[in-house]
Amino acid sequence: MASSSERQVWDTFVRKPGDLKLGDEGPLVLRDLKAGRTKYGLRHVVGVVHEGEGPGDRLLVRTVVGLVVPKTYTVEIKQVMPQEIPGTPYRDFFQALAKAVE
Repeated sequence: MASSSERQVWDTFVRKPGDLKLGDEGPLVLRDLKAGRTKYGLRHVVGVVHEGEGPGDRLLVRTVVGLVVPKTYTVEIKQVMPQEIPGTPYRDFFQALAKAVE
């Protein structure tokens, strides 16, 4: 059983590692990596990503094809957004996510 002081572990996907805005609040889709019933559950959030060991939970960053970016990141969740994001199916998800924050 995990201790309560252990950090939550999330992952997120980006088109390319340069798209990740470090130190600024922005929309993210986080996938829960904690073992149990909620594993792989998605959460739309506004968060701040930090490179290295910073405040917040651990974050694995993956490219759209699933490759893990070989750097250490953390994420501070500032706001949890609704599960459903308005937009057109099969269109650019990253654009719809950005509009949902506005």
